[in-house]
Amino acid sequence: MAAKNKVDIIQEIDTIIKTGGDIKATDTNTILKDILDCVELNDQGTTGASTFAFESKTTLTDPHGAVLNYSIRGIEKSFANITFKILIKENNVNDLKFPNDNPEIIKRLEPIINPELSNQLDFLVKIKREKPASTDGKKFRVGSLSFVISKELISIKIESQEPNDFLLNGDQVFTSIAIHCPKFNI
Repeated sequence: MAAKNKVDIIQEIDTIIKTGGDIKATDTNTILKDILDCVELNDQGTTGASTFAFESKTTLTDPHGAVLNYSIRGIEKSFANITFKILIKENNVNDLKFPNDNPEIIKRLEPIINPELSNQLDFLVKIKREKPASTDGKKFRVGSLSFVISKELISIKIESQEPNDFLLNGDQVFTSIAIHCPKFNI
């Protein structure tokens, strides 16, 4: 049975509940369930918010062998959640270029990222090591991940705070970020 909308439920209440009259428990139960399932409170209705979702169709590979899987979900012109899983396969590479397997992504992200200011996003990530490095024994380090998505490429640059700290074969970044860029009155 299709969900009812608010107008249908109010009309049903007016029909069943008569002024000064009794209402059966089964009728009350039906009305309450209709209210909980109504179109305006659930995804079946038009709330004015359109959503989008993208994920990598296949594992994307950059020229240095690094691999990327991603998921991007959001509300059009408002908000996006971007999840990256990156595996590094070659030592001493920090600038990665993956082919964009879905050019529609940029159309959905441009109004959120606000390219008038910059379409480059920067945030801190945990860089997990496959096994602790023999020199420092650390299991992970923190890096600054910058990314830009264009119609052709997903460009990702990961930099460490330490000089000459490059990514190593087996390093991994698995992170999720939320973006919302308000318009600035400049």
